[in-house]
Amino acid sequence: MSFRMDVKIERTLEEGVYPAVLNKVEQKETVHGESLMWTFIVPAEDGAEVVGFSSMSPSTKAKAYTWAAAIMGEIDPRIGWGPEDVEDMPCRIVLGIVEDSNGAEKNKVEKVLKTSSKATKKTIDEEEEARKRDFQDMLRRREEQRQRDDNRPGYVAGEDMPDPVEH
Repeated sequence: MSFRMDVKIERTLEEGVYPAVLNKVEQKETVHGESLMWTFIVPAEDGAEVVGFSSMSPSTKAKAYTWAAAIMGEIDPRIGWGPEDVEDMPCRIVLGIVEDSNGAEKNKVEKVLKTSSKATKKTIDEEEEARKRDFQDMLRRREEQRQRDDNRPGYVAGEDMPDPVEH
């Protein structure tokens, strides 16, 4: 049987504050119980993905609430919030570096901040447009890679290990 593996180059970004876009937030079962996994994209770092976890506590002092409020602004407590309110939205993230269970360094999202309020409206608009262009460019590159993958001999979309094509 023949197959081809995609390669994802893992790299650890330096500690600091980065402009980011929340790609998705989803429920995950972890050793600490049900949690939310927040996946951010850092366009200025070639679309690097970094993740952070929060509990599912509804408290206004909980990480999930503070992160969502930083991304979407004020949250109406009568309505709450969901993934559709925060995904694909810009923000800034504070990254730290931690050691995983195998002893390797990896990034950890420590905090989520509002987009910079010190910049002028024009600068914010320009930064937002640049982020959108970077994000759209990254999505375009991913789609092009998927299309190239779809054209590989023996590759069947959606299957982990395709059967080879007989010639």
